[in-house]
Amino acid sequence: MKRILVTIIAIGLLGVFGGCGSTDAVALPTADFVAMQTSTPIDRITVRGAVESVTSRNIYSHLGFNVESVHVEVGDVITAGQTLAVLDTTDLEFAIAQLRIEIDMAQRGSQIAIGDSQRVLNEATTNLANNTNMRILHAEAALNTANVNLTQARRDREIVLSDYEIGSNIMVLSAESAMLSARADLSVLADSVERLQTMYDAGFLAREELRQSEAALATARSWYNDARTAYENAVTMEARTLEQTETMLQSAITFQANALTLLNAERANAQQELEMLRTAAETAEITANFEALEIALAQLERQLEDATIKSPISGTVTVVIAREGALGMGLMFVVEDTENLRIITAFREYDIALIHEGMEVAVTADATGATIHNGTINRINPAATVGLPIVEFETEILIISEDAGLRIGMTARIDLEVLQ
Repeated sequence: MKRILVTIIAIGLLGVFGGCGSTDAVALPTADFVAMQTSTPIDRITVRGAVESVTSRNIYSHLGFNVESVHVEVGDVITAGQTLAVLDTTDLEFAIAQLRIEIDMAQRGSQIAIGDSQRVLNEATTNLANNTNMRILHAEAALNTANVNLTQARRDREIVLSDYEIGSNIMVLSAESAMLSARADLSVLADSVERLQTMYDAGFLAREELRQSEAALATARSWYNDARTAYENAVTMEARTLEQTETMLQSAITFQANALTLLNAERANAQQELEMLRTAAETAEITANFEALEIALAQLERQLEDATIKSPISGTVTVVIAREGALGMGLMFVVEDTENLRIITAFREYDIALIHEGMEVAVTADATGATIHNGTINRINPAATVGLPIVEFETEILIISEDAGLRIGMTARIDLEVLQ
């Protein structure tokens, strides 16, 4: 029969616990693993893991109020329902008092509220029917501009493409003509120099006349080189112009599509707003605004209640983000159950057949000396972890000993010996 022993040496506190918030990397020492019985090992597996809480809760606030007071610190042990922080609700309390007065007035002024809601609905309906909604008008103007730009971009593209395909670009033709003219002049001068060289060799021509013709030939050659460079530049510029017109066309197409999308969205928004106003008018007639105000009051009172941030679970505070005077919105606290811990590790594919769920393990840590804590393999993922260069299967080990002494965030090296 095979048995597996796991011994874990906790080697560093990586998370926030007991008031320590350091996240500096800690070197991992060699783990020590002790066999539970004497036998001949046929395999040895070494993996690393991290100590976590089985139960962890992130506590958020959706309110936009500043933090008035924080009642806990990292490391505090708390119970479910205990107050963690209180937000400043001065303005909220004022708004609640004001709304209560409005509710009292709404009972006597319901007909005024009905008239006002109907008037707003009529204005919105008229604006939509007469196309005087400013956001729609702006969106239509943007679409018209986009259409004009798109038409111009297509026209420019067609002109440049046509010139390119039939070779009618003025700059290219002019540069080509200049190059051909310079080439002809160069050819004539080259022939002339060749004849003069023959006459000079036969003694019928002075050296100075030959030199003048050679100088003229050099000048012609320079002009030809310049003309050829100008022609090549004109060809390059024509290609770049073609690319630019294509880019401008694509940009115009995108701009036109975005403008059309915006116009459709504004029209849809106007319809949605109209429906909302129509619903509000109908509601005003049915409830005379009294019920709506009661709902609003209930929402504000709920916010007042939510302004006292309480823990939904018992455990230990491991993260405190809330700060007095700061905005109390988003993640505020993290509470974790430090009494129920687990270790997350991973085994490679050729080791996975050597372990199974429910297998008992022994856990030791530097912090607890020679004390052995009982654990068990609770879960082995049925599928390998995606994205790793090697195939590994995440494994969860539960710590079942009471008062284990392990802390959240500790890393561990785990050795397993498979025994006969």
